[in-house]
Amino acid sequence: MARNPNDVTGRKRDALVAEHIDEIQKRSEEMSLATAEAQIKLETEVLDATKPNQPAIVVDEVKIVGNQEGETVEIRVITDIESMTLGAGNYYSFKAGQKYKVTKAVAEHLHEKGYLAGVI
Repeated sequence: MARNPNDVTGRKRDALVAEHIDEIQKRSEEMSLATAEAQIKLETEVLDATKPNQPAIVVDEVKIVGNQEGETVEIRVITDIESMTLGAGNYYSFKAGQKYKVTKAVAEHLHEKGYLAGVI
């Protein structure tokens, strides 16, 4: 596409793109790899959110275990949730699409509110 002779900025941009095309393509590939890596982590990592008011940690293996409030389950939420309060002083934060290990009570609460993508 021919640029208007008065479009100095557009012509300068085209010249810079042509000059740095290899760098641009390399950076684009790096970004694609980073995005793919992040997607794999989102699908495979499970974060332990069974303890409120603490950052969720990555767990290698999730087991169904008994605790005071019942069993734990794996869930995914459909939207980001920041500082959700469940009970007095218990705060939880969730990222959409990430797997979390939570107590059954937390899973039931999220299900009632329509935030669960499913119990895994």
